[in-house]
Amino acid sequence: MASQSKLESLPPEIVNHILSYLVHPRSRLAGLTELQSTHDFPYPAKQQARDKYHFDHTAPPDADRFGADTLTCARISHPFYTLALTSRRCRRLIESYCAHLVKAYNRFNLPFAHLETYGAQSVYPNLTAIVYRRLWLQFAPRLCIYCGFCLSCYPHKKPFPARTVPPIATCPDCFYAQILLLNEVEHQYHFSPEDLAAHNVRGTDGYEWALRIDVEDLALMIYHTRAFHSLRSRKGPCPTCTCAGIDASLIDKTPHYGTLPKRSRRTP
Repeated sequence: MASQSKLESLPPEIVNHILSYLVHPRSRLAGLTELQSTHDFPYPAKQQARDKYHFDHTAPPDADRFGADTLTCARISHPFYTLALTSRRCRRLIESYCAHLVKAYNRFNLPFAHLETYGAQSVYPNLTAIVYRRLWLQFAPRLCIYCGFCLSCYPHKKPFPARTVPPIATCPDCFYAQILLLNEVEHQYHFSPEDLAAHNVRGTDGYEWALRIDVEDLALMIYHTRAFHSLRSRKGPCPTCTCAGIDASLIDKTPHYGTLPKRSRRTP
């Protein structure tokens, strides 16, 4: 008999308490705690923590966190699905917990009370074959994994044709706080798309959008600082590049503004 995991060996009451924190998975923004990332956290304290992180130019970017790649967070499998694949015991525990959620909300007005009183043969449709984790995640509210803001309630809006808001999504504010336009990368860090590709910086096709923590990590490696060095107001060599031993100058360009990447989800 295979050994049980620590989760499987716990009493059901403790397992249910743990699963309650996974109903709406949460991450955090770079440089902030999960509490500070919350959308209703006091702004002055949040701004102070944000400034402390962004003004520490020699510290590595905050990449060691769940959902750090905001460009692909919509593809992350919900923890209920992931845990259900680990063992039959975990699947039963998750199904039991999700059954409680479905019956408590009963969004589709199913006859659960009649089922428990008179048995499976007394109700239609047959409720014994319900996969409760799927039913729950079908109508569960969609919250931003970074700030916890409610993006959508059932029936979920479709921000793009033939697409629904996934169980794990991000709001526009948190998305834009963690990406950079190619124009910004070129003006503020002097990196071309070829430079980004050569150093495996994550981004969309053609680097219309680039992941900020990867760009900052590349800048720290080359320039020994995460600080950007924009030259929009003047011509000539960049002091930061000169200190790093790189002879670079910036050609003034008209900024271009792209649309949201197809692989990302945005909900008003």
